[in-house]
Amino acid sequence: MTDFYKNLMNSINSEKERNARMMGALRIEDKAAILQLVCQLIISADGGMIEERDDCVVDYVLKELGYDTDTSSGATDGNLLWNRATEFNPFEAFQIVSELDRDVKNMVKTILLQICKMGGNFVNRVDIAQQIFQRTNIEYYPVNLTL
Repeated sequence: MTDFYKNLMNSINSEKERNARMMGALRIEDKAAILQLVCQLIISADGGMIEERDDCVVDYVLKELGYDTDTSSGATDGNLLWNRATEFNPFEAFQIVSELDRDVKNMVKTILLQICKMGGNFVNRVDIAQQIFQRTNIEYYPVNLTL
């Protein structure tokens, strides 16, 4: 039984490493486009601007994109990318993400759904995430959250 769990953990770790390499290898424009979609999700769900309370979301996404925000150079590079992403043309961002590889789109979907869980306004965030999935050709199963 221990071999089973050991093999399972090795498989999980290798999948995480593969995803990290895949996201880290994206072009800066691709990463900025993904971050622009994150901006759209946060702003639309909260009805306002990005605020200090959203820092943990931004930090999470930057780490998923391969930036070690725990180091000063990683934090600086991540901050520069975030600033670039907030000024990125949203229409161009949707176009770029829609043209990404299917595996990358699945990672984007995972990131956006994780953000939905992080910041309150869950139902609204999931609805907005689903709209983003539609506009970027990301496969998903629609969720009806009305009670």
